Amino acid sequence: MSTTSRSVPFVLALLLVACGSEDPSKNDEQNGASTSSKPLLPWAAGNRWTYQVTQDGAATTKVTTVGEEEPVGGSGPASETLANKVVTQKDDGNDETVSWQRLEGDRVVRLREQSFSATTDELELEEYWDPSKLHVDSSPEHTELDADWLEEYQETKLPVGDTVSTSTRRDHWYVIAIGEEVVVPAGTFTDTVKFQKVGGSTPKTYWYGRGVGKLKETGGQTEELVEYELAP
Repeated sequence: MSTTSRSVPFVLALLLVACGSEDPSKNDEQNGASTSSKPLLPWAAGNRWTYQVTQDGAATTKVTTVGEEEPVGGSGPASETLANKVVTQKDDGNDETVSWQRLEGDRVVRLREQSFSATTDELELEEYWDPSKLHVDSSPEHTELDADWLEEYQETKLPVGDTVSTSTRRDHWYVIAIGEEVVVPAGTFTDTVKFQKVGGSTPKTYWYGRGVGKLKETGGQTEELVEYELAP
């Protein structure tokens, strides 16, 4: 075989590489980048997620629903800010949490929250954060493998019948996996981002599916997505 004929396959191979013949999405996954631009937490009034919650061997169900925008209210610095009213209810509907959250760019943040007694249905605790407390961040820089960042804010607690307290909180977020397969009752998901948050008494791990929302949470209790409804 001549020198010229041997060089043809080599030249063709170079041309194929130069033209990007490889699947770019595979390269993205290998480089630790998410392959989708969909948000980790689709945010619109009417969106609803149902979770199975397991703690100490007992299983319950909770439903989180995003409501319409309204003023945050309360006594915190964001009282006049517009945010979605988010209601989370456990099995019997009495164990309820109401929060005011909003989409700010690629971030969904919490501004105020109220917790109600599971037995009396009366308000037990109110909290607000300054600046707002991160729920989840879908930005490119915070959804790459090994990304980490610190969230610092003032947390004010107003327990009913007890002393008001304000403290500085620091939550350290880490991205520890991209594209990990997550199997929950709602299905199997692969376009995922896995976070760990360290800052409270118990570290928490979250799995989010792009275009879906939170798929799973561990740390103190385990939550797994059972079903979800998203506004068109």
